[in-house]
Amino acid sequence: MGMQLSEFVGAVEAKVAKKLIAAAADESAKAVKGDVSAHQKVWLAKAEKDRASLVATAKVWATRQAGHRVICPACESAALVVGEPISAPIQKLEGSEITETQEYLPTQFECVACGLKIAGLSRLTAVHLADRYKKTQVYDAAEYYAPQDDYHGFEEDNNER
Repeated sequence: MGMQLSEFVGAVEAKVAKKLIAAAADESAKAVKGDVSAHQKVWLAKAEKDRASLVATAKVWATRQAGHRVICPACESAALVVGEPISAPIQKLEGSEITETQEYLPTQFECVACGLKIAGLSRLTAVHLADRYKKTQVYDAAEYYAPQDDYHGFEEDNNER
């Protein structure tokens, strides 16, 4: 048809689509499956009591850290992917709260239970962890629009008698 991808889906979506296409075509990234298999073998060799403890630790860790929770392909524990924003944040005012939503494309994965770490979109694509995710944050409108205090953490200096 003689048209560019950006003419169909827009410049931002076309950029993301090109990254995903390149990641899917990267044959060398499929070597990460060997890493997953190796971590899985080590995981299964651990005692049941140790695995249960590590799963509990991973669940707490994944809750407290910033990122998107996923299931580890090696040990099936709670793990995180983090990434780069691919869209502008969308803000909605609802009552006295501002809800901000932004879409991300994963770039890194980490599981503290089995120690598996994966970096790069193409490697994440090979193990089916490259799905987009949305991050949502809720702010109090008064705090969001209030001016920043330049002297936060300092006591007021009042020398008058």
